[in-house]
Amino acid sequence: MSTEAYTPTPRTKLRLRPDRGHYDRELVHAIIDEALIAHVGAVVNGEPRVLPTAIVRIGEDVYIHGSQANGVLGALKDGAPATITVTLIDSIVAGRSGFGFSLDYRSVMIFSHGEAVTDPEEKRGLVQAFVNDLMPGHTVRPPKPKELAATLFLRFPIEEVSAKVRDVGVLDVEEDYGLDLWAGKIPVSLAFGAPEDCPRLAEGIATPDYAQNYARPPMKRST
Repeated sequence: MSTEAYTPTPRTKLRLRPDRGHYDRELVHAIIDEALIAHVGAVVNGEPRVLPTAIVRIGEDVYIHGSQANGVLGALKDGAPATITVTLIDSIVAGRSGFGFSLDYRSVMIFSHGEAVTDPEEKRGLVQAFVNDLMPGHTVRPPKPKELAATLFLRFPIEEVSAKVRDVGVLDVEEDYGLDLWAGKIPVSLAFGAPEDCPRLAEGIATPDYAQNYARPPMKRST
């Protein structure tokens, strides 16, 4: 991984298990890029809300989008601070006690403030960026002006951020290792099935290779 790192802050510095905290820029980017879904937390009208949503990274910013009427997005547009998390599960860890059960995972937490993207050309580019992130190679028609007007895109700088990684498998207390009990881990992977054509697909259109051979993460982006 890159030696270039984000600077830890009081909010991003891990205290309970500091060995699991990482600030490497390349690692943070890789976790975000592999994720299909992020969870975006904000306070709306005095109440905490969490929005699951697609996310895309472009350089040192992440973007989300949704309806202009969405309450969480509206609060973020108006300056509410955001907490953005992504999590990837790598294995289920079966220890010899209930407290030895765990998960191996990679996660990222970002503290940031959102900025609305208002330029129509930039919004068009973001539409394509989300398409490319979810399905590289897929071709779509240009967005219509009314679609762009109805959609709110928010940009969040990646500045105050940390990654947290658990990759140690079974970690039982010493006296439990001799117990007559199975322990181990079950690797977890995200599997994709065979593509299913739309029932109203125009005649003569074949299923493209990028759909038949779909896999994550998407193609590597420039940093």
